Amino acid sequence: MTELMRQLAARKVERRRQLAALPVGEKLRMLEEMVAATKAISATRPPKPVNAVRMKA
Repeated sequence: MTELMRQLAARKVERRRQLAALPVGEKLRMLEEMVAATKAISATRPPKPVNAVRMKA
């Protein structure tokens, strides 16, 4: 395991420990913020490019 992978794993464990210590209400508030941010990103996503090959059919 490389040093970078060890650091990432250690950060992940520390983050889980911090989240476990939070009250349930705070976790729910964070989850709601994450869902709202995801919806905002998907709402502002540009339209997919048109596939010219399929349009010729």
